Amino acid sequence: MIESLTISNLGIITAASIELDPGLTVLTGETGAGKSMILQSIGLLMGDRASAELVLESADRARVDCELTLNESTGTRVVSLVEESGGECEEIENSGDRSLLISREISHNGRGKIFLGGRQVPASALRQVSENLIALHGQSDQVLLRDGVKQLELLDRAGGDAVINAKTTYQIALRQYRRLLKEQATLRASEVDQQARIFVLQQGISEISELNLIEGEDDQAAQKISVMRNIDDLNNCIETARDLLSGAIGSGRESRSTSVVEQLSEIAKSLEHGRELDGQLTEYLDRVVSALTELSDVDADLGIYLAGLGADPDELASLETRVSQLSIIKKKYGASLAEVIAWREQAEIELKSMLSRDSRLEELVGEISAALVGVTREAQALSLVRTAAARRLENSIEFELGALSMPFAQVKIELEVESDPQLWTRSGCDRVVFMLAAHESAKFLPLARCASGGELSRVMLAIEVALAGEDPVPTMIFDEVDAGIGGTVAVEVGRRLAQLALHTQVIVVTHLPQVAAFADRHLVVEKKVAANSVQTTVSLVHGDSRVREITRMLSGLLDSEHGGAHATELLELGAKK
Repeated sequence: MIESLTISNLGIITAASIELDPGLTVLTGETGAGKSMILQSIGLLMGDRASAELVLESADRARVDCELTLNESTGTRVVSLVEESGGECEEIENSGDRSLLISREISHNGRGKIFLGGRQVPASALRQVSENLIALHGQSDQVLLRDGVKQLELLDRAGGDAVINAKTTYQIALRQYRRLLKEQATLRASEVDQQARIFVLQQGISEISELNLIEGEDDQAAQKISVMRNIDDLNNCIETARDLLSGAIGSGRESRSTSVVEQLSEIAKSLEHGRELDGQLTEYLDRVVSALTELSDVDADLGIYLAGLGADPDELASLETRVSQLSIIKKKYGASLAEVIAWREQAEIELKSMLSRDSRLEELVGEISAALVGVTREAQALSLVRTAAARRLENSIEFELGALSMPFAQVKIELEVESDPQLWTRSGCDRVVFMLAAHESAKFLPLARCASGGELSRVMLAIEVALAGEDPVPTMIFDEVDAGIGGTVAVEVGRRLAQLALHTQVIVVTHLPQVAAFADRHLVVEKKVAANSVQTTVSLVHGDSRVREITRMLSGLLDSEHGGAHATELLELGAKK
């Protein structure tokens, strides 16, 4: 419940601090005194859009602070939401309750800040928390009461846990059914594209597979082609090298008188003779012998390489064809043969998945049929629970309307079932219409067609009183719920609001003295006009001050003797509840 509300520089309110208690609190005052601005400040705390126009012209910013108490029954979810946003709810000493501070700032440029439990949060987080704490009912709610969606929400509230559980089970079944439908639609919608893709994959896999690719073979083939195309130059290079190493090796070539091998042999002989004279030459002799052995091996290996050189025209043509094929395949599927091979492997996986589409479509037909049976069963179960709740709510509303001077009013809550599953929503297959026969000879007609403003006010109040035991929000605020009524009906409205306040904190903005008389706490909003300023104050009245305010509401005269007597009589009636 709301413990206190502090407003500064908002609209015509320079500063106001309001302390609130459990039970029924009424706000009264002349038209234009600032009652609507107080409600607007509460709307800001509920996440309503802020406007720079709300900031007092002489101030830099406007601010609203609200301290709330969360009891154990309503606080668990709120505490969780606040903590998820990074804020904290303080524990109240020697109690299981917690305290929460909500603040809203608005600057002249329209920008603002929202604080939840000491942490700045977005408006969406504020709305999530406040909708669990405060319900604000105004004239717009009377319009919403004509709306089928709003009526369905009211009926579901009346159904309590039974409806919540049935709706949860239905929503799970609905999600499964729609997921399968979406999968089926996706497969069918992409059928043309998939056929084209399948063709591309099959063609690519076939082309790559026919070549029997070996990673790196393109580089090897290119090297071999280079060798075969330059066979004559290679022969000359090798023959020259061998000639220099060991002398003449081919016909038609003049033998060199001395080769490298021969010269090294002579060097070795000289060093061998020198070693006999000086043993220190052994090291140099060994190195020359090693070089001689190595060069002899090189000569022999070059001979083998030379013998293996060949330039078979057929083999060269075959290699050139292969390299051309490999070049073409790389342009299509990858920069290297490794990438081409990887493309084929991935394509085979993708193709397998696509080719299984038809079998998956066949499977989906059965799965969708079973899911439809399931969601239909759960939708019907939800409808049955709602039907039972509707009968109970009808009786409760009729009883409350009788107490609100509509003794012959009858209420019928009709459930119309949508037969097409494609049109079902998360709320089920039901459309709800609240029907009202306002008096004994009246026909049942939808609220949208038969109820006047005063009747809608009473129907809305009757519903709230009827639903009071179904886990109401901690604070309910009514803005002129008594519009369009008066006299005896107004007395009964005050009585029913007082009854509702036994279950939850109720705050009412009213112009009716009959309603104000039933309040546990009476606040008067006054506007004081000075030379250069307008100031709104909120005062708690009791005793003679309260009698004077009720008198003003009755007659417009603060000190009317007859009005004062009537006011006292009303207050005595209200005290009896």
